[in-house]
This record gives sequence, C-alpha cells and structure tokens, in this order.
Amino acid sequence: MTVSIRKRLLFLLVGVIGSLWVIVTWRVYIETQHEVEELFDAQLAQSARVLFGLIKHEVEDQEDEAEEKEQHLVLDFDTFQPAHRYEQKLAFLVRSIDGKLLFRSATAPLFSMPSEDIPHYTNQALEGHLWRVFTLREGQFWVQTAERYDIRNELIHQVISSTLSILLISLPLVALLIWFSIGQSLKPLHQVASEISARRPEQLQQIDVNEIPLEIRELINALNALFSRLHHAFENERRFTADAAHELRTPLAAIKTQAQVAQRAKDSQQRQQALQKMIMGLDRATHLVEQLLNLARIEATQTLPISSCIDLHELVNHVIIDLTPQALDKAIDLGLETMLDVGITRGHWEALELMMRNLVDNAIHYTPPGGHVTITLTKDSPSFLTLCIIDTGPGIPLEQRKRIFERFYRGNNHNQSGSGLGLSIAQRVAQLHHLDIQLLNNPIKNNGLCVQIQFPLK
Repeated sequence: MTVSIRKRLLFLLVGVIGSLWVIVTWRVYIETQHEVEELFDAQLAQSARVLFGLIKHEVEDQEDEAEEKEQHLVLDFDTFQPAHRYEQKLAFLVRSIDGKLLFRSATAPLFSMPSEDIPHYTNQALEGHLWRVFTLREGQFWVQTAERYDIRNELIHQVISSTLSILLISLPLVALLIWFSIGQSLKPLHQVASEISARRPEQLQQIDVNEIPLEIRELINALNALFSRLHHAFENERRFTADAAHELRTPLAAIKTQAQVAQRAKDSQQRQQALQKMIMGLDRATHLVEQLLNLARIEATQTLPISSCIDLHELVNHVIIDLTPQALDKAIDLGLETMLDVGITRGHWEALELMMRNLVDNAIHYTPPGGHVTITLTKDSPSFLTLCIIDTGPGIPLEQRKRIFERFYRGNNHNQSGSGLGLSIAQRVAQLHHLDIQLLNNPIKNNGLCVQIQFPLK
C-alpha cells in the first residue's frame, strides 16, 4: 500500500484543526451561556427597579380605583399587539405587601409568592414554559420581572450555530490551503527526486544541500553518504578488475608460451620441461583465481554472524595441519607455542580460518627455506587473547606497512609468485570481526615479521 506524506499531513492537520475548533466551540458555548445568564439576569434586575420607580407614585390612587371596580390592574389582552415576537416571552407583575395583585403584563402568568424579602432569582415552570423570575421588594410592593428561558437558549444556539457554520464552511478552504501549502513545501523533495532520477549510473556526485530545507537535509546527507560509498565501491571494483586482469595476464601468457614451447619441442625432455612449467603456471593461476573469489566473497559481506564460540587453539592447529605439507616443501619449522589448552572467543569459524590460513601461508611464502614460522597464543590480560604469527623472512619496512594490506601490493617482493591478495583478505575478515592486525618486528631475531591480533575472550 502506497503511503502519501501529503495526504497523511493533510488528514493530520485537518484533524488537529478540527479538534481545536471543537474545543474552542465548546468553550465559546460555555462562555456564551455564562455571559448570557449574567446579562439577562442584570436586565431583569434593572427592569424591576425601573418598573418600581415608574409605578411608585401612582399605585395608591390606582389601587383605590381598582378596589372600587374589584378587578386587577392588568393590560388589555384583547387589544394587546406585541411589537416583537420576544415581547410575548417577557413579563412583569406587581403585588402589594399582602400579596394582592396590582399590576401585571398581558403575558405574565401568576408567579408564586416570594418567600424571601431580599432580591433573588428563581426558576419557575408555568403554563408549559420555564421562566426566569427576579423578585424585588421595595417598601410596600413586590415587583417581579421575568422572561422565558427559551429566549436565552435561542440566543446561545444562534451564536453557536453561526460560529459552527463559519467553521464548517471554512474547513474545506483550510484543507485546500493546507493541501497546496504542503505541495509547495514538498517541492524541494520532488526536485531532488527528479535530479537523482535524471542521473546516469556513473553520476555519483554529491547533492548540494545549501538550498535543501532542514527537514530533509538529513535524508540528503544520508544519500550523499550512500553515493560516496557507492563511488568508493565502484572505484574499488574497477581497480580490482583492472588489477585482476593484469595479474592474470602474466600466468596466462606464461602458460601460452610454455604450450608453444611444448608444441615446437623436438625431444621429450624439452617437452616435459615445458609441460612442467605449464603446470606451475596453472597452479599459480588457479591460486590467484581462488584468492580473487575469496576476496570478492569477503568484500561483498557486510556483516558476519560472530555469535559462535571459537576455540583459537583448535583453529590454529587445523590451519597448521593443512599447511604443513607446504612448509615441509621448504623445510620450514611450522608450529604452535602456547600454555593454553583452549582459547575461546566469538567469531565466524570459516572466516577466521580463511584469515589465519592467509596469514600463515603468507609467512611460509616469504620465509626462506630452513626458516621458522611460529604461532603463539597467550593470555596477556583477563579480557584478551593475543595471537602472534612470527616468521624469519625479510620482514616489511616501516614505510610499506601502511600499504601492505592493499590488493595486489607486494612492496619490494615483486619477484615472488604470490597473488598479493592474502593480507587484503585477512584485513577484511579482521574488520568484520572488529579486530586489528598489527605488523611488528620479530621480537626474537633481527629479521622477520610478527603479525599480532588480539581476540576478546568469550
């Protein structure tokens, strides 16, 4: 399922804005309800005081007249024509201190008699409506002003409805603005994508981050780092291919030459010598191809499962047994010196065996006949095992040790028949195990090399 950042941001922002609007609307409703209650209650109180001031001086005369007519002083219901629809929802009523009705508006129901002398508000349900009543006692009169609650509710609902309608109408417009704003904000990302898609495979130059927004700069930096690694990898592959072709050309040319010699040979001895040299050339080419395959395989590996427990004592003995025939051919004394029965570390057996085999093979290869190749395994600290491969060969000058792990680099030993890949393979295996290969002088004799590796104990 394809995920759109633009849609996700749109839904997220619209959801957040909508939620905020709901909260704001609810808050507006609460505040409006409170303010309407305060305002209308104040108007009821003010109306009661104004009404009392108007009737105060006339009540006594009209009261006598009302007694003679034996009727209440009420507005004429038949001729009453409200000027506004809300007028029917407003009412007032005036009583004497003994409860006698003196005045009332045409729409006023008979509100209950007050039970307190102090001004107060009450809610009364009369004739199917809820009324808000303010009662005021001044002198010998009770004045009650009232209004129906639906006036307040209508006002509150009208305010909230207007607010909601504006918000609902504006929400699609806000969503549209957000949609276009997100699109504009994502333009740099589209530009980078277009730039990358237009590149040819060999174009791995860095992307300029000066005009890149901060939010995607981390992504661009990661891409630049990837381009840098790819460029480095491609350069290594090109150099590896060129070097491999160059290295293979020599034994193949020698094999061809010896084949031609054997073809033109007039006696069996000359032919036999040419065939023997052909076999030696094939052995060298085979060894080179094997090393190339090993290097290609180990170079392509990014991580190794190094959780297995490896006994270095057993591993070294296994390598010594395999390489003993090669050492015997040169009368080289090959052996292991250690006081440890076992040396447990964590690693990948096949990879460590490949590293050890190349290091020991390299030592045997460059040690002259009758020399010594000694492998030592010691525990110099509570947390590390130290393995040393010591030979009595020519050694490696200090100025060449930085380059000795490069592929096909042989230093001053150009005349040797090695592939120049053994130390490169060993170095790569060490890197995958987070190990460090150190090149030191032979600690026992003046000549020779000591290859030292420290393994963490399990």
